[in-house]
Formats: sequence, structure tokens, C-alpha cells
Amino acid sequence: MLLQRTLVVFLALTVYTSLCGYQRSIVHFDMKGAPPKVAYFKQLLTTMSGLGATGVLMEWEDMFPYQGDLNRIVNKNAYTEEEVISILEHAQQLELEVIPLVQTLAHMEWILKNEEYSHLREDERYPMVACIGDPSSLELILDSVNQLMQVHSKFNTRYIHIGADEAFQVGICEADRLILPVKYENDTLRMIFDHLKKVSINVTEEFPATKVLMWYDELKSAPLELIKEYSLDELVIPVVWKYTANLDNDLPPEMWKNMSYSFKEVWGGSAFKGADGASRYWNRLKPYILNNKEWYLQNEKYKSHFTTFDSIIITGWQRYDHFASLCELWPTSMVSLALNLIVLTKFHIDTASAEQVINAFNCPPSTTLDQLVAGTDKCRYPGYRARDAIRDYVQLKTFFENSTWVHNRENGWLQSSHMRLSASNPYYIDAIGKAYERTLKKMDTITNNMRTAFTEIFYPDVIEEFETDYITPFVEDLQKRCGNIFLRQKNC
Repeated sequence: MLLQRTLVVFLALTVYTSLCGYQRSIVHFDMKGAPPKVAYFKQLLTTMSGLGATGVLMEWEDMFPYQGDLNRIVNKNAYTEEEVISILEHAQQLELEVIPLVQTLAHMEWILKNEEYSHLREDERYPMVACIGDPSSLELILDSVNQLMQVHSKFNTRYIHIGADEAFQVGICEADRLILPVKYENDTLRMIFDHLKKVSINVTEEFPATKVLMWYDELKSAPLELIKEYSLDELVIPVVWKYTANLDNDLPPEMWKNMSYSFKEVWGGSAFKGADGASRYWNRLKPYILNNKEWYLQNEKYKSHFTTFDSIIITGWQRYDHFASLCELWPTSMVSLALNLIVLTKFHIDTASAEQVINAFNCPPSTTLDQLVAGTDKCRYPGYRARDAIRDYVQLKTFFENSTWVHNRENGWLQSSHMRLSASNPYYIDAIGKAYERTLKKMDTITNNMRTAFTEIFYPDVIEEFETDYITPFVEDLQKRCGNIFLRQKNC
């Protein structure tokens, strides 16, 4: 509680009255994990509009209803085209700018994991990066881009994001090795830039009203003349991303200076969830507040370097990659989103801003910022039942793990030697067994509540995965403890 109060004071009292923040805050939907059902999707859009978001970045992955060859590998829960249009129409009604994101270089696991496309991997062992020296890769990538844009362009789509971050393997596949010395002077960056140029030109020719965004990874250390040679200074807008609490160290002034030599416009990239550990399922909030405060200050320091630096994407990753476990879900991260949207525009949380959040979340009038931060509020925002169930699990698990009186008795009267001899003090064994039994009964209630809440907002595989990875190990451990020779007699 002391840490929570410290965070609240930090949020409320730090004031920079001379700063103005970002004019556009774009909230990221990562659908490679726990994609929301359509009704919940629309509720989220409505809520974030009320919180001050100006747009959304939609990373559909295999939830988009691709046709043709790609139709074979779409998710079994993929939205229909009618559902996608319905979601986009709802965003348009809310005056939210919608930006599609489709990966065009790396993070292409959703395609390359499949056997029929494994031959297009940069490294045959890893399904992350496409073999861009193979013309078939470009054909596949442009197909995914164009299909997405055919739908999105009906809604005045001013930007598309083509990804291009974390390309860990390049120049490995046979097609790359053959073409590198012939066309690119054995320079893999030239090959990457040529590929990104082709993707970007495809967008600008097919959809002239749409500009291209890309993550800054391949641009941050690139020679200025190489960026210009491939016309990337005219074709793309870099999105500089970093999710840490020390951006002065991680995004040094020299990087910003070099970017400004090539690009008139730049965007930022922060996080409100999905960047605090690949298996983190409860949003700790503070790391994200620190990150977004840093991004506010980065804008103040470096906006004069560019003609335009007024937009930021606040990312909400659902998995670190297509194979990673689920991290913080939408319901546990709504407070983080709300407070960080305010931080990005005002730097501090004032009374009026807190009241805006409380109203948008349908909270009782007596709700405090302390309660929002701690997750003990009685607010009724979309998905709150799932948040409550996860919170109850976190609290129960933490309580049990910190119950030293139970664990001291385990250590004293339930060691391996006691098991071997089938002998111990029944008084202490009885107390231990009752603690296990109480905890298991509470877990039954929590699990049932969680299943009901998840069913309302997510597809069935989400509760199955969440339960398997995060709930079942704790329950099975308790059941195993109960199953020893002493406690079995207590009907634990």
C-alpha cells in the first residue's frame, strides 16, 4: 500500500506547466493474443475515446479474414470481413483514426510457422524473418498488405504501419546469399532498405492517400546517404520505440540528431502493457507511468529537431511474439491506459483528469486514485469482471505464498522424513490441511468467476491458455500437497 500511495503522490504532484505533450495518442491493439470479441472490441474503442485517445493501431495478424492462399492459415476465431468493417465503422463514428499494422520483414511467425511457408524463412530453423531475397516472399507480403488496405482504405486510412523491427536474422537464406554480392555489395542493410522501399512504393502507388510508418530499428544507425539512396527519407515516417524508464540513456541525443538529418517527421512509441515481462499477467502500472513520463520529456527535448513530432503510439502488446505466453490482458490494463494517456498530454494527473477517468470507467463518485492504482475500485468499465477475477487470484496466491505460519509448519512437520515414516504431529498436520482446503475452495470460486468473465469478452482458447499457464500450476501444487498420506485422511 505504501508503494501504491507513493505512486499516486508521484502522479499527482509532479507538474510541468510549460509543457504541452503529444497531440495524437494512438492506442495499439495486438491481436496475436487474446483478441477481443467484436462487442468487447467496440466497448474498448468507446472507452478509450472517452479517455482521450485520438486513434488506434490495429495489428490484426491472423485475425484478419485474408482470402486466397493466406486464407488457409487464418485463426479459427478470425473476424469476418463484415465484423472488421463493423469495428472500423464504430471507430470512425468515434472519430478515432485507424492505422493498420502488418509486419513486412520480421515478426512474421503467424505466416512462417506454417509448413507451407517454411521455405520462405530467412533461417530455416526460426519462423520470424522472411527471406526477402526470394521474390515469393515479397509477393506474399504485398498480398497481405494489399488485402488489409483494400478494407481499411474504405475508411480514409491516412497511415499504414509496416513493422520492420527486430529482424534478428538477415542474409542467411539461399536466395539472400545469392543476391547479396550481385545486387547489394554484400551489405544486408542495403537489401533490407531495398525491400522496405518496394513495400512502401507499393502502398503509395496503390493507395496514394496513405503514408507509411515503420519502427526505427533499421534506421537508427544507418548511414544518411544510404537512407537517401533508397528514398526512405521520403517514403517512410520512423516510429522510435522504447519501453524503459531511462530514455536519455537508451535514446541518446546523437540518435535523435541523426534521425533529424534524414526525416522531417518522427513518431514516438511507448507502452501501457505487454512490456514488463513475457509472463506478467497483472499490470504493475509504475513501469509504464515512468516510461510515458520519459516519453513526454523526450518530446519536449527533441521536437525542435523535426518539422513534426506530435504523435505517439502507446503500445499494448499481448504477446512478445506469436509463440510467447499471454501477458497483461486488456481488463487488467485499463487503468494503465487511462493514466498514461493523461501523462502523455499533461505529464501529471490533476483532479480534473482523475475525474475524467472515474466517469469514463463508470466508477462510484467516491472512487479515489489510490483505489484505481491498487485495483480495489468498484468501477464498471468493459471487462471489469475479468479484472476482478484476476485480481482476486493474485491476492489469494500472494496471501498463501506469504503465509509463513503455514510454511513454517510444513517445514517443521511435513518433511520428506515424515512422509517416509508416515508419522507426524496430527495437530499441526490438521492445521496445514485446513489451510490447503480453504485455499482450494476459494480457488474454485475464483476460477468459476474467471471462466464466466472471460467467456463474455474473449474466445474460448483464451481462458484455456490463461488457466493452463497461470491458474492450474498453483491449484495442482495445492492438490499435490493435499495428496500426501496425512492430509488425504482429512478429505483435503
